[in-house]
Amino acid sequence: MKKFGFIGIAILGVIGLFLFESFTTNDLTLTKEKEVSLEPSISIAFPSDNLDVSQMGIWQGIVDGKAGEGSLFYRLEFEDNGGVSVSKQYGGHNLVEEKKWELKGNLLTIEGTINDEINDFDNAVLELVDDRTLSFKSDSYAGVIQKWNKTGTAVHWIVMLLVLLGLNELFRRYKWATVVFYFVLPFALIPLWDSQGVTYWFKWVKVYSVVFAVIWFTLMRYTKLGDKNYAKFVAMAFLALNIAETVNQDLSMGFLANSLNGIAGILSIVTISGWKGIHIENSKTKDMVWPAMTIFWIIAYDIWNFVFVYLNFPGSAATQFLVLLSCTIPALLITKGTWLQARAFTLAAWFMYYFTAPRFIEAHVIPLPRNENLMLAAGILSIAANGIYAYIHFNKKLKNKRLRHSNPDQQLLQEISNSNKQ
Repeated sequence: MKKFGFIGIAILGVIGLFLFESFTTNDLTLTKEKEVSLEPSISIAFPSDNLDVSQMGIWQGIVDGKAGEGSLFYRLEFEDNGGVSVSKQYGGHNLVEEKKWELKGNLLTIEGTINDEINDFDNAVLELVDDRTLSFKSDSYAGVIQKWNKTGTAVHWIVMLLVLLGLNELFRRYKWATVVFYFVLPFALIPLWDSQGVTYWFKWVKVYSVVFAVIWFTLMRYTKLGDKNYAKFVAMAFLALNIAETVNQDLSMGFLANSLNGIAGILSIVTISGWKGIHIENSKTKDMVWPAMTIFWIIAYDIWNFVFVYLNFPGSAATQFLVLLSCTIPALLITKGTWLQARAFTLAAWFMYYFTAPRFIEAHVIPLPRNENLMLAAGILSIAANGIYAYIHFNKKLKNKRLRHSNPDQQLLQEISNSNKQ
C-alpha cells in the first residue's frame, strides 16, 4: 500500500500547486456568458466623499445561499478606468459580468445590463462600514464583502495550517485542553456564533456533529468505553454520518458533477472497514488508533471531500484543502492510524474558528478557477479515485471469501494474524 501513499501525496501535491497557481496568478477562470449593455443597477452609500478611488482594488465575500444553493462567493475587481468585474460562484453556476462604476458624492453607482444574471445587489443599498468592509442587504440576501489582501491571505493560510497541526498535537497530549476546547467552548460560544450571521443549516449541523464526535472519541480514550465494541461502532458511525451529510447536500444540487461526487461519497461509506480493530493505544498520548484505515482510503476521501467543498462552497475550497492537510499529514507521517482522531480534532477546531470569525476568514480566502469543465473533471476524479479503491477493497474481500471456503485452516491462521496486528 506504500505506493498508493506516494500516489496520494502526489495527487494532493498537484491540488496544492493548483491552489498556488490560482493564488499567484490572481485569475478566476469563470464563464463570461453575454455581452454587457449598461444601465444603472446598484447603489453603494459611502460615509464621505473622501474615498480614494484608485485604492478600491479587489473585494470579495461569502454569503449563505438558499436551500440547494450552498454558499455564494462574490468577487468585485475595481479598475481605475471605471470598470468593475463582478464574479459570482455558487452551486453549478460560474458567472462574471463586466460593469461600470462611478463615484458621485458619497454614492458608488455600478451600471450593468438590465438582463444581467448577477442582480443580487439590485435595489440593495451597500454601506461602506469602514475602508475594508462593505455590508449589504436585499430582499433575498444579506452579507458582507471585504477588501482582499493577497499577502495577508497567504500568511493566514500558512499560519492556520501550522495552528491546526499544533492543536492536533496539543489535544493528543493533554486531556484538559481537549475538555476545555470541545466540551465547554462550543456551548459557551453559542450566543456569539448566533450573532455572526451564519445561517446555512449545513454549517450548523456540521460543527456540532464533529464536536460530538470529538467528545465521544475523548471518552473512549480516557474511560473504559474504548474497550466496548458498540463504542467503536459509534466512532465509525460518526464518520459514515459525516460523509452522508455531505452526500445529501451533493445529490440535492441537481448537477452532474455533484451527482458523481455524491456517488463517490457513497463508495467512501461502503468501503469503511475494520472498525472492530479500533483501540486505544497504551501510551502517554492514549491515541485512538484505527489500523485498518488504509492510506488509499484516506487519499480517496480527501479528494472526495475537497471536490464536495469546491462544488458546493466555492469560496471555502482552498481553506478546506489546508484543513484536510492538517489531519492527513500527521496520520501519514507522524502517528499512523490516528487519521479519524486527527480529522475530528482539526475539522471541529476549524469550524469553531469559522463560527467565531466568519467575516475575517471570508476576507482571506483564495479564489479558485471554476467553470463547467473544471467542475466535471473534479467530479470524475473523485468518483474515479473512490471507484478504484472500492474495486480493490471488494476484490480483496471476494478473494478472502474464496480462500476461506477452499482452505479454512489457512484462513483461520490469517484471521488470527490480522487480529494480533490489531
